[in-house]
Amino acid sequence: MKFAEKKPLAVAYIDECATQMHYCQSNTVCLNLPGSHRCDCLPGFLRVDEYSCTEHDECASGQNLCDENAICTNTIRGHLCTCKPGYVGNGTICRAFCEEGCRSGGTCVSPNTCVCPSGFTGRRCETDIDECAEGLIECHNHSRCVNLPGWYHCECRSGFHDNGSYLLDGSSCIDNDECSLQTHTCWNDSVCVNLPGGYDCVCTSGPGCGGDCPHEEGIRRNGEDWKPSFDRCAICSCKDGQTYCRRRPCDCGDPDEDLFCCPGCDNRPSSQCLDQSGRTLYRSGASWMYGCQQCRCMEGEVDCWPLVCPVLMCEYTAVAEGECCPRCVTDPCLADNLSYDIRQTCQDPAGAARLSGDTWHMPNSPCTTCKCKNGNVCCSVDLDCLENN
Repeated sequence: MKFAEKKPLAVAYIDECATQMHYCQSNTVCLNLPGSHRCDCLPGFLRVDEYSCTEHDECASGQNLCDENAICTNTIRGHLCTCKPGYVGNGTICRAFCEEGCRSGGTCVSPNTCVCPSGFTGRRCETDIDECAEGLIECHNHSRCVNLPGWYHCECRSGFHDNGSYLLDGSSCIDNDECSLQTHTCWNDSVCVNLPGGYDCVCTSGPGCGGDCPHEEGIRRNGEDWKPSFDRCAICSCKDGQTYCRRRPCDCGDPDEDLFCCPGCDNRPSSQCLDQSGRTLYRSGASWMYGCQQCRCMEGEVDCWPLVCPVLMCEYTAVAEGECCPRCVTDPCLADNLSYDIRQTCQDPAGAARLSGDTWHMPNSPCTTCKCKNGNVCCSVDLDCLENN
């Protein structure tokens, strides 16, 4: 018995292009293939993806609004902006993001990278640079360097005063003439002789030139030193009939040294102090800056007092972010110490007169705020506002 030979079945393919069962988008032409189809771009158009084409590649041509720190993705009707990793924003504005933030007025310039203002250092600008201790500042010999948060000050030494020009390097410190000002303590037959930063009492003749000093109903001999009863940490001397008292020097090598008077010699663990952050341990007598306060460790207890800022005679001053003391500025728009004078007005874009202290928004720019400061129009732009508009 012979069986009929079977012929192979014919395979029928679906023409997706003809039956509109394709996924091709605008600006493409559908090309049918066995078991599939392909979307080819029309002449003059550029491919976006497998199924779509666009007339222009705005990312490649540079005709886009993406921030330099954003990734541009071309789309059919335009482009899409997405901030790169480590940046935040809406794509048209991308700002670097620092996870722990930047302290002391530092600026986040790239992911987890802060640029610190003058006077600060550290990964987050958390460390104040002690310009005085590091020898970065050379004050005039009539003054001494005093460290301030983010800054420094050349303060006139004892026996000197500023001549009113308040020069930054302390060269405006001049001698106090205690003799002509009658602020000396020379007595009996001694004569005041002015010296740089002080004075001396010279006695050449007369009954009061013996040089002895009356003391507690007794006499102290010229050149004699003693510990006074009113201050356990002082030492007094008799010089040419005049008593001088000062804080006595400390000798940490002396096992009997008075630790009350010399806290810097106190190495006992119970006398140490933790700073406000709880990370740094200070010995008794040590000092440090915290915020805008000067702090000191005294036998295990922390004592703080407000920082004394230098007197500035300039017209405009401002306190920079992260600092405690004002600096001189020339721009009244930057000034913090401005007293508003309502007689000095400003003119806004609409031509209306604005009193000193008035604020307004710029027309067609809701993120720009202006303020009148004694006849000066001072404007600023809110970056967060720009991101949301």
